[in-house]
Amino acid sequence: MTTIKELIGSRMVGAGQKAPGEVLDIPTGRHALWLIDGEAEWLAESAAPATVEPGEAVHKLTGPGTLQFLKGSHYAWFETWDELGFGPRAVLYRTLMESRNRGVGQALATGLPLGPNQIWVDIGTGTGAMVQALQEQAKGQGSIWILGIDRASRMIEEAWRHPSGDSPAWFVAQDLLSVNWPEDTFDGITALLFLHLVDDIDRLVGEIYRALKPGGLFAYAVSSDANPFVRMIMHQLARPGDFFKRGRRAILQSVVNAGFEVVRSESYRDEIILDNSEAMRELIGSIGGPASRGVRADITPPRSIERIFDLVWVQRPRIPEKVVTASIIAPKAL
Repeated sequence: MTTIKELIGSRMVGAGQKAPGEVLDIPTGRHALWLIDGEAEWLAESAAPATVEPGEAVHKLTGPGTLQFLKGSHYAWFETWDELGFGPRAVLYRTLMESRNRGVGQALATGLPLGPNQIWVDIGTGTGAMVQALQEQAKGQGSIWILGIDRASRMIEEAWRHPSGDSPAWFVAQDLLSVNWPEDTFDGITALLFLHLVDDIDRLVGEIYRALKPGGLFAYAVSSDANPFVRMIMHQLARPGDFFKRGRRAILQSVVNAGFEVVRSESYRDEIILDNSEAMRELIGSIGGPASRGVRADITPPRSIERIFDLVWVQRPRIPEKVVTASIIAPKAL
């Protein structure tokens, strides 16, 4: 359960008052509602009616649906809820982690067949580290078009604040599972250290497959199962959680099941070296999911730690060329 205290630092997009019998239409996507007083009923298209009561709890509503007020109520409306807690830590995360993650992104972008006027999408873009890696890789190969998508709008704001590169880039704050993906449109899609966070990985990978052109590439980086950095983070958590929802094998299985063909894969290693253990604790505290569960003060983290990632490049199969066979028609007898 998320409480209003945990949303401190998130952006409130509206507040208001409703009389008994009034309604509030909720659009498609994930939303956060705090009912300050009164009572309401949540009527979703795909779920049974549910009572929304006042208090410190923040109600996570996945639309479309309608909120019907049973009593006079005051409410506050927040940006699309960020269950992983990246939003309030956007500035700190960009400061401490983006430059390190950009190295992983550059390794993932190396060798991508980028060309003039191609359209690439970076999902779970965060503060834009992978977008910048694509821009750097595209230099000298012609300008490409890049779209970065992330449901944490504060992260998107940070990405807009620090533009770089010659290729044009746009950033959109939206839940990827609510995106109306076009079919056969994009030349490539990337995902940098993101897929382990997705609730419905099969559905998302299926949408990615449809959105790519035949022959389009999906390049992603995920934590290795033996990543010392991840094991250290889990050791430091004050309370357990499901920050890493699945490992690399399960992710790869979803990708293959969707119809992708593996082009290549390789391991990427680097090391985080800081001045002292307290700096490492602060770095852990910048990462949404772990930070939202609290970082233990009674365990001293190391000041240096290795990171190991798996880089994977897969392709949507090309449409096989049709084989045209000529038929010989015998001349009619005269």
